[in-house]
Amino acid sequence: MYHTAGIAFENRSGSAKRAKAIIFGRKEQVGDICKLIENSYSQVTLAETSRELEKSGPDKETFRLAVMTDSFSEKLSIGLLNRVRQKFAPENMICLSGEIEEDNEITLRSAGLIFLGSYGTFFAHAENIIKHTLNNGGNNAMKPEIETARNLEKRLKGARASGRSRRKRLSFLITSAIAETAARSIELLIALAVTVTLFIPVLLIRLITRIPSGQPVFSRRTVCGMAGQPITIRTFSELKGRMADLPLFLELFTGRLALAGTAIREWDTPDPNAEQAYISMVKPGIISLWDIRRTSKIAHEGREAIEWEYIFSKRPAYDLLLLLRALPAMLYSETTSAYDPVFRLLGLDIDNITMAEAVSLIQTDLRDNRQQAIYFVNPDCLNKMAGDREYYDVLKAGDSIFPDGIGLTIAGKLLQSPLKENINGTDMLPYLCRMAAAERHSIYLLGGKPGIADEAASNINREFGVTIAGTADGYFNHETETGRIIDDINRSGASILLVAFGAPLQEKWIHHHRNRLQPALLMGVGGLFDFYSGNVRRAPRWMREIGIEWIYRIMQEPGRMWRRYVIGNPLFLYRVMKWKLLTGSGNH
Repeated sequence: MYHTAGIAFENRSGSAKRAKAIIFGRKEQVGDICKLIENSYSQVTLAETSRELEKSGPDKETFRLAVMTDSFSEKLSIGLLNRVRQKFAPENMICLSGEIEEDNEITLRSAGLIFLGSYGTFFAHAENIIKHTLNNGGNNAMKPEIETARNLEKRLKGARASGRSRRKRLSFLITSAIAETAARSIELLIALAVTVTLFIPVLLIRLITRIPSGQPVFSRRTVCGMAGQPITIRTFSELKGRMADLPLFLELFTGRLALAGTAIREWDTPDPNAEQAYISMVKPGIISLWDIRRTSKIAHEGREAIEWEYIFSKRPAYDLLLLLRALPAMLYSETTSAYDPVFRLLGLDIDNITMAEAVSLIQTDLRDNRQQAIYFVNPDCLNKMAGDREYYDVLKAGDSIFPDGIGLTIAGKLLQSPLKENINGTDMLPYLCRMAAAERHSIYLLGGKPGIADEAASNINREFGVTIAGTADGYFNHETETGRIIDDINRSGASILLVAFGAPLQEKWIHHHRNRLQPALLMGVGGLFDFYSGNVRRAPRWMREIGIEWIYRIMQEPGRMWRRYVIGNPLFLYRVMKWKLLTGSGNH
């Protein structure tokens, strides 16, 4: 049986493993979950409020599982997860919510959860999820057979589950079955169309050109199928990109691959962890969310987190939209995996690293208290640099320059010097704040209109748990009041200074005053505070995935943004091509 915080009773089965679980949520909302978990765990503890969270604590044994729900008295956040981890040290964590805001969802997914999703999805896969929390990853991947209706009803038989909740679960299962049938029919139609119009003509050409010379038509790859089982697939040898993948559409007929699914990954033999085993339950697809984000250089969360995001968003309508997003994303695809450490563009050396590598470098500099000036450059910055020699010199004097925006991704493709990732300040802030919170570094926010920095600071502190040392708006007299601002920053003890004056003013201000500034990290962040204060909404994730965030910005502020993008973007590409003609390459 389950009980309130601080008391946990053994279940009747007397599990030999004596594994313990703790659930955070209101009793009337999580009763079914408690009873479900009680069948596999020897002790289940319930905490309904923040007060109970603070009062309760682990005894000699650590908790094997912690389940966070949106019925808990405190909003689901990375700060709450960290407190639970510090207090209970659970080996596995699950988050359940009917609705999660996009930015918070991204943050939570990167927190190493074993499951994040809706109650319906959890109940549909509860058998395997709970089993895997007990196996600690095990040696066997989760099985793909999910007899959800029978297993769930068996588990809940005799429980005080309302008829309404049973009807909801049954409705969920029937709807899922109908949707799967419709999706499978569409998949087969697309497979047939691609086979007839593309695969067969390309196959005939390659048979004629390659067989006489004894060259192979196909290459073989061993990849992970469902449940992590190895399957052999074929691609056209010595072709690149999507043309090489045309034979994969034949696998849609066999059912070994899906049109949209998790990313195809090479098969290897190491034991899968719990997270990867759960991902393996979903059929790999020719199109995947991971491939789209990686192509557009915004796969910052990492492959596993993005795969989880796909799994818990997956439905026929979502898969259809994923296919539509894949088409424009192909424009940014690269056929090489070789990256130069420096991306040289218009005479500027830009760091060609991933988001994780960038945050790791910053972490090292903060630990060593080594002051670094870090700047971001996008097409608009580089257009301004072309007519501002001082700005160019300031950027050259910076310690690190990170590439920001789809424009630089396109420039890398044009120069045949691909970028690893798009590292913009807005995407970096959650990673920077989580690292700063863990390492006990504080942040000072300088810039924006009056009140904007304060609102952003409040939201950042609440969302990421990082200490805000101070704030100041950017509307001060830079000739007479800079000394006062610098004194306030230094007195605050901040390790990180974020300056949001807009380019090039923020970079020039940092450059001219860095010798007087004590924070170890000095970073120009442009309009970052507007986004995190809620004053300006960021483009939906799907627009960022296909590289049209700039259209959303024009729609928001047409009077201010149209010149920057409608004139500025073509001008930037002209300068890139001119640079290529003059140098012969982007890295010379």
